[in-house]
Amino acid sequence: MVQWFPLRTLRFPDETDTEFRQRAEQAGQYAPLLVDACLSNECAQEYADDSELPLFTIGDLENHPIVRIEYEQAIAIGGIGETLRATKSKHWGDGLSILPLGKDDWFFPDRITYIYRPNSLYNQRFEQRKRMKELLGKKYRPLVETAKRNTKKIFLEFLTEQQGKAIQRILDIEPGIFWRMAKGRAFHPLPPREVQLELPFMDNME
Repeated sequence: MVQWFPLRTLRFPDETDTEFRQRAEQAGQYAPLLVDACLSNECAQEYADDSELPLFTIGDLENHPIVRIEYEQAIAIGGIGETLRATKSKHWGDGLSILPLGKDDWFFPDRITYIYRPNSLYNQRFEQRKRMKELLGKKYRPLVETAKRNTKKIFLEFLTEQQGKAIQRILDIEPGIFWRMAKGRAFHPLPPREVQLELPFMDNME
């Protein structure tokens, strides 16, 4: 006995035949652009030529092109279906736009690639926590994750006097503000990373 399963429709609710046909025709015109851009991408060509990536072939790219899915605060690069699913719950501002892959766009062959714009709150939180850990050093850097994973009450309750003084001395902030920064609820200026500049007499040494 043959068992039939209902097909998933691509039509939106209450969409007319004319509206659905127009949208399907537009998608049909846009699809070749996505494929051509993907095949022209230098990174995609490199992966397709790599014998250690047997699942990453020209045929795969023609059927499932890699695209750029752009939001206000971030860009995700990957296959259309999996990238849309992976970014569905992201809070990256306005979007989304599905765009052709740029010729020199770089991406991972085995997972979705995320590129965060300078205005990304996610990236700002990440960079702040990273800098806090750098400044605190090996001994006190675990405090950042401890604060991030606990409530303010629990964090302050178990914070030792020595740890509190270290936060104040190194970062020049109170433990309560430290907790808010680790949570990503507040941003506070931190000492910049030191950069080695060229000495004025270096040019004369060449």
